[in-house]
Amino acid sequence: MEPVGAYRIFERSEDHRMLRYTDYYGDGDSKAFDAVKDIYGKDSVTKLECIGHIQKRVGTRLRKLKSRNKGLGGKGKLTDGLINKLQNYYGIAIRSNIGNLEKMQSAVIAAFFHCCSSKHQPKHGQCPVGDESWCKFQRAKASNIVYQDKSLGLPQNIVNTIKPVYMDLCVTEIF
Repeated sequence: MEPVGAYRIFERSEDHRMLRYTDYYGDGDSKAFDAVKDIYGKDSVTKLECIGHIQKRVGTRLRKLKSRNKGLGGKGKLTDGLINKLQNYYGIAIRSNIGNLEKMQSAVIAAFFHCCSSKHQPKHGQCPVGDESWCKFQRAKASNIVYQDKSLGLPQNIVNTIKPVYMDLCVTEIF
């Protein structure tokens, strides 16, 4: 039903409103976009993704992974709280770097490792450095202060399991 509705709206735009839509804001459903992308001529409409929907994909994929893999969830592992944190950091990384794909991808990767970090296994190498960094570890390091990380982080086997899912969402085609 959605592709038909989108097509009807775009189709009547010239006759009823004397305008052409140039952008299609989508939720990841390519069927509706495919119905309208060539409506005024070849590739006349550009698809733009809603950041909120992209952010939601992180949580959805990690929750599916957790439900399929027993032992992935639980205390000190992939909890709903950590999934929410990863999802929020992903959204912040995207919103903070609109217009710069390279910085956006770098920020997404930094946020992932930052969330997985612990006092025993710090993973702040991707975090921005300096006293203006959002990373408390890097800010402390720039100020020559010893940072007291209280985070339990994630065991390396859990990081290795969720990393491909998270990084898959960081490929260029999504941005």
